[in-house]
Amino acid sequence: MAEADDEARGPEETERTRRAGLLHYSDEQRERWRVLREQGERRRRRRRVVGWCVTGVLVLGVAGWAAKPTLKDMRIASSACDGAIPDGGMDALRAAAGSPDAHLTESTSETRAELGRYSCEVVSEEERVLEVEVYGRRDDIDRELSREFEDQGGRPRVALPGGLPGFEGQMSTVRLMPSCPGRGKDAAGHRGQLLVSVSGGHPARPHHLLRAGVAVANKAAAKLGCDAKPLPLPEQGAQPKGVRLAAAAHTSCAALAEGLLKGSAWTADLRIPQGPAPMTSCEVRPSGTDEDGDPHAAVVRLYGWYGDFSRRLRLSDARMNKASTDREQAGPWLREANGWALARCEGQAAGFQITVRRPGRYTGPESTTVDRDQLGKDEMLAMLSSFAKKESAARGCEDLRLPTRS
Repeated sequence: MAEADDEARGPEETERTRRAGLLHYSDEQRERWRVLREQGERRRRRRRVVGWCVTGVLVLGVAGWAAKPTLKDMRIASSACDGAIPDGGMDALRAAAGSPDAHLTESTSETRAELGRYSCEVVSEEERVLEVEVYGRRDDIDRELSREFEDQGGRPRVALPGGLPGFEGQMSTVRLMPSCPGRGKDAAGHRGQLLVSVSGGHPARPHHLLRAGVAVANKAAAKLGCDAKPLPLPEQGAQPKGVRLAAAAHTSCAALAEGLLKGSAWTADLRIPQGPAPMTSCEVRPSGTDEDGDPHAAVVRLYGWYGDFSRRLRLSDARMNKASTDREQAGPWLREANGWALARCEGQAAGFQITVRRPGRYTGPESTTVDRDQLGKDEMLAMLSSFAKKESAARGCEDLRLPTRS
């Protein structure tokens, strides 16, 4: 009935009536109402504070979850390979492998000084980012090199730039071979050295791996007691650029500048190590790039191979070029597009090679080649002889044997 009367009177009259009714309550009742109102207000304030706290915790939790992989990336990158990787190096490796946003998940490293071994690996959510294997025992080094220099003609493409001791291996890998005098000589009296194998994620190229590889090689050398001067760190990702052919004039590859290929139409790639190394390479190619934006293929190459592994290359080439059928040995020789000179350097076999890209069934119509009228066997012999003599003198080699014009 009271509710019905309130509806009949209307909201304004009802409010006036309620206010007037309060006047009939005692002071004690009014005080009790005031306390109840204050308690209700305090409860509402607490509920609001609790709600804000819960929201804040959720926001911070989500933010922490989002930031956690980045913090983990930083921790792994800074500790990878015993802290050897230069600042920004891991980011560059991930970018080179085509996965710059992939988070790092794990890094491992192991040192076995008694075996002359060191290894480290870094992986991401998607693939391997960096893998380094270091060998210090002669048997291990020879085994790994035999896999690299196959009897079927497999071999490195080019030596490393910047005077570094090593070469670009098969499958876009880098092989460094720094000296390691602290480990002493092996049973055959050969100087101590390391073989450092550096691999990355596809499609990383050798120039992407070189800076990190050198840094880890220096760390491994220290851990294995090499007592050697650290290798100089190259710039990150710096791809070697060709130079004018005349730049070869005062190097062991001077014959390239003295030959028939002259002028700005040709570019040289000179990779001559400073000190002991497994390989020297010098190439001449047409200047500019092909339709894919890549450097043109080399038309003349000079190689220096230092180590007993060079015998495998020489014997393989001799069989392929019908210079020898002996499976155990082959002397110096010269053919239409390939030739070898021999020597002994630091007590091991060494070889000096020239190759010329001739027109043939394996070269397309757009390929740049050098025919026999441009560069005949006489010119090849002169270039190979000059290169072999200069390299032998620089490395203190003995028993140099040059091919003859046949």
